[in-house]
Amino acid sequence: MQVYLPNLVMATGQGAMIPVLVYAARNVHASAAVAVVVVAVNGLGTLLFDLPSGRIVARLGEWRSGWIATVLLCAGLCGCLVAGSPLVLASAVFVQAAGWSVWSLVRLTHLSRVAPPHARGRALSIFGGVTRAGNVVGPFVFVAVASRSDVRVAFLVYLVCVVVGFAWLVAARDRSDRDGAAERAQRIRPLQVLADHRRGFATAGVGAFGISLLRGSRNAIVPLWAAHIGLGSSKAALLFALSSLVDLALFYPAGIASDRWGRRSVALPCAVLLSVGHILIPLTHAFSTLFAVAFLLGFGNGLGSGIVMTLGADLTPEVGRASFLAVWRLVSDFGTTAGPLVDSAVVGAGAIVLAGPVVGVIGLATAAVVAIWLREPPHIAARRDPRSEETARPVAPG
Repeated sequence: MQVYLPNLVMATGQGAMIPVLVYAARNVHASAAVAVVVVAVNGLGTLLFDLPSGRIVARLGEWRSGWIATVLLCAGLCGCLVAGSPLVLASAVFVQAAGWSVWSLVRLTHLSRVAPPHARGRALSIFGGVTRAGNVVGPFVFVAVASRSDVRVAFLVYLVCVVVGFAWLVAARDRSDRDGAAERAQRIRPLQVLADHRRGFATAGVGAFGISLLRGSRNAIVPLWAAHIGLGSSKAALLFALSSLVDLALFYPAGIASDRWGRRSVALPCAVLLSVGHILIPLTHAFSTLFAVAFLLGFGNGLGSGIVMTLGADLTPEVGRASFLAVWRLVSDFGTTAGPLVDSAVVGAGAIVLAGPVVGVIGLATAAVVAIWLREPPHIAARRDPRSEETARPVAPG
């Protein structure tokens, strides 16, 4: 409970902010292409702070790192509230994204440490599920309390959620990380981590990158296309919330499928459906048709609930856990950042209609890597290999 409930509150605030970032940028006189860059900065701040986050968690432990995350989140959101130009807004978004990076690594490190291998998929899919629950509740909160034009309310909602979520975590403090700073003296060497786990990053890492790219693009392209076809910020937030309802409905079945049938059984359909949804976006011209595509995107995203974290937890070593997970998040967050940047590049070239399909094709390419080369973790591979069963079967005497 001390892991999931505070994250639910935090994610509610994030869910209120993400769908209206494009509109917030436009309100401070950003062009369409620059508005997408502001959305990309949300991923860029997380990306650039992944390695420092690993160092912070390894040196200070989970508990004290949570305080640092909260300070960064609050500072960034206060900056968003007073921003009067695209540059100030982007800078503030960057700071809060850095805070989210530390917060996410603290929670991921904790779960990968305490979750048993046979239930890891479910534990991390529930973690992904509460994030999706926040993505559902957040936009509805924004729609309920904001006027049609005041998108800054989304930042205020997020700020309140950060304070409440962290207060909840303090009240229900998990003391099992009292010695959680066992890696204090360790430096994070990304190239060494990549070399030591090169096959995992070349297969599962490519899948994590592709899924993250599609998810990052989804956060930008749906509200951007909604604005392009004349829908207001409230309708864009509603689209995001309804799409996230599908995510929420699938998070636990996704975890069961991941533990029972393997990681590929959820990673592959997630990547394919997100890719197809992107390709279909230019065919929508009204709320109803865009909702249909947003529903498909939500369905695909829900099928992959927690899969990026689960793939990383499967590969993480017992020694150097925070360092490995910091590099893993660097790879996945690079995808989250790359999605909106690809959208921005295509939009900046004057071809907004091609933004979704370009990302969709990249997503299908990474899905092919997952389909062909992804290895299952040992406890799942052993169940599938008849030779393992024969070896484990006792031999009759005589």
